[in-house]
Amino acid sequence: MRAIMLMFDTLNRRYLPLDGSTEVNAPHFERLARETVTFDTCYAGSMPCMPARREIHTGRYNFLHRSWGPLRPFDDSVPEILSKAGVYTHLVTDHYHSVRPAGRPGADAASGQP
Repeated sequence: MRAIMLMFDTLNRRYLPLDGSTEVNAPHFERLARETVTFDTCYAGSMPCMPARREIHTGRYNFLHRSWGPLRPFDDSVPEILSKAGVYTHLVTDHYHSVRPAGRPGADAASGQP
């Protein structure tokens, strides 16, 4: 099994060819959409970036049980759960502040900005 989770702060998918737009040439997104399962009805419970990222990584509503903040060591993240099940996970990010102090949110490897 292979799983890819893509998260962007300011990408509006309505500008991508997968939703019929011709404004942007994005052949890699088109191929990814053709060859994978795409979730098109997903909603984050929080709109600010960091709480939304935590919700997406853990599947839990952030503001019901804690304040604003990044993933914490006690959070069970999707990459961590997959890794424990034998699925290799790799985090690529430009959001170093969302990564656990140990270096990653439960992924087997991480790369991106320090």
